[in-house]
Amino acid sequence: MGIAAKKPIVADRQEVNDTRTLFMMAAALGRRDSYTHAHAQRVAAYSRRLAIKAKLSGDMLHDITMGGMLHDLGKLALSDKIFSNKQACLSAEMIGEVRSHPMIGAALLQHIHCNANIYHAVLFHHERIDGTGYPFGLHGNEIPLAAKIVSIADCFDAITTDRPYQRRKSRRHAFALLDEMAGRCLDEDLVRLMIEDVRTHGMEPIIPRLTVPH
Repeated sequence: MGIAAKKPIVADRQEVNDTRTLFMMAAALGRRDSYTHAHAQRVAAYSRRLAIKAKLSGDMLHDITMGGMLHDLGKLALSDKIFSNKQACLSAEMIGEVRSHPMIGAALLQHIHCNANIYHAVLFHHERIDGTGYPFGLHGNEIPLAAKIVSIADCFDAITTDRPYQRRKSRRHAFALLDEMAGRCLDEDLVRLMIEDVRTHGMEPIIPRLTVPH
């Protein structure tokens, strides 16, 4: 019987360091804006739940959870006027700045070892099935699975939590909005799974319990 090859200790150390760096990035974003920090934790939780519902596991499950946690990483580079804004309507300049955050986040991840699924979730979570999203206007299956999952989790949490310029919607209203976006903006099959999961297991707490994905 052959002896199974052991994973190099150096590789293990690098993986630990990279994971620590990812969490430091998430913590840095949290220091800029408390809502964004809590939102990231809830999106990570919803993303993980949806991935499990979609029968994903192992590294893919871990990466999607981390992608949810870091999806707004690029907002680290946004100006203070974005975080202090309390108006629903943004100027063209501010919209352009906000829409830059997926590419900024992806650029930050390029400086460390980062699995492709995490990178895809950060870069593509605002792409839409019909090609109306950003930053690249991808269509349908051009959008990676990790990004499709995080996108739904992101939308659902944004709809169901209070923001300075928008009051939260009820769970029922959120389901109706997701149904409207299914097949047009969001993956139809994944939306169905998301609604099923929330109906069964409920919503994430507004102030989430910080957990380390594993």
